[in-house]
Amino acid sequence: MKANNPQKQQQWRLFIKELIAFALLFLSLGLIIYLFFSQSVYRNIDHSLTVQKHQLTQKNPRASVEKAPPRFQNGRDFSQPPSVNSPFRTNEIIFNSKGKIENAAALGNRTYQLFSKAKLNPNNLNKIQDMTLTYNNITSHFRSLLIKVPNSNPDKRTAGKYVLILENVDSDLLAINSFKNALIGTLLVFWLLAIAVAFLLSKSSMKPIIKSWQRQREFSSNAAHELRTPLTVIQNQMESMLTKPRATIMSEIDAVSTTLDETRHLKILTDRLLTLARSDSDIIQIRKHSVDLKPWFESILPPYLEIATSQNKAFTSWIETDATADIDSDLIRQLVTIIFDNAFKYTKSGDSIGITVLNDDRNFTIRISNTGEKIPDRDKKHIFERFYRTDKSRNSATGGHGLGLAIAQWIVTEHHGKIAVRDQQPKGTIFEIQIPLA
Repeated sequence: MKANNPQKQQQWRLFIKELIAFALLFLSLGLIIYLFFSQSVYRNIDHSLTVQKHQLTQKNPRASVEKAPPRFQNGRDFSQPPSVNSPFRTNEIIFNSKGKIENAAALGNRTYQLFSKAKLNPNNLNKIQDMTLTYNNITSHFRSLLIKVPNSNPDKRTAGKYVLILENVDSDLLAINSFKNALIGTLLVFWLLAIAVAFLLSKSSMKPIIKSWQRQREFSSNAAHELRTPLTVIQNQMESMLTKPRATIMSEIDAVSTTLDETRHLKILTDRLLTLARSDSDIIQIRKHSVDLKPWFESILPPYLEIATSQNKAFTSWIETDATADIDSDLIRQLVTIIFDNAFKYTKSGDSIGITVLNDDRNFTIRISNTGEKIPDRDKKHIFERFYRTDKSRNSATGGHGLGLAIAQWIVTEHHGKIAVRDQQPKGTIFEIQIPLA
């Protein structure tokens, strides 16, 4: 396909849309997973701070510990008060009302040098916040909670003091960052896979569209060709008669007859083109009703017997059914007419044409046979395509347009049936149609 081909352009548009859709999907999924993971980590840390706040502010922490069962969060036991058994990453800074650290000795020199950077801000009371402290070019990150311990607290070290609970989150931030990098790498890999998937999907999605466009072009081209032939003949005949203003109808009977024949062919062609166009747009609605098959078939067959007699052909019928079917009788009549029309066209004087109608518990079967020339195997799978005709039928004697069998297949499909063609021995062709009774 050329670069400016609308089919190629449409495929690229589908590819880009699908790629954007995949990208948004993966991005949303990655963002949700990342937020869920990070919030889960911080939620666990905040829960730890809240538990420690409760233990510091209760009136009898040791009694509470004896009564309460152990609670575990991320493998840590929070049942003991922090002042007795603080988690490994948790520290407490005790401030007096003037903001001076009172537990410097308990913190240790190195820890105190780092924690001395923390300042008391009573405005942050009972607020969980992030805090960053730097000492000797080493930066540590903490999750902090400032509380005021009641004067009634039995722990004299903290009673009436401000306590800043700090939990180091450097390892958590490292885990979150590592998870983010791994997630980004995974999403990039999946996005690269999405490029290939989007390309294959766009290509696959375009196949029926391209096929439809090709069929539309072929349909338009073939329809124009089929319409041009009878119109050209009619025009030539009319122009010829205009050059003979004094001629009588009898003297121009051949021209008039030819014009009428082409007009009939043109009418048949336009009717069939209209039927196919309506079927494609689902304008035609089949109207099913209950039909007693045996008398119905017997009523539509006499005209074909007369045609066969006039053409010196044998006509046989065997209507061996007593079933009632739910069908559109007008469309089934058109179906039978199309198959018989082909049978009469492609048989010669002395040949025979026959119809058999049978039924079982689910379906009724119509077999229309003739002893004309067999249809080549290479053509059997194409004869139901629009405008397809075998080489034998592309002559002026048959007057076919290659639309009848396409309409026949559409009628059978609308009745949820099957149509097939096979050879008859020793010569001839059989069209077999199976249609559900209900």
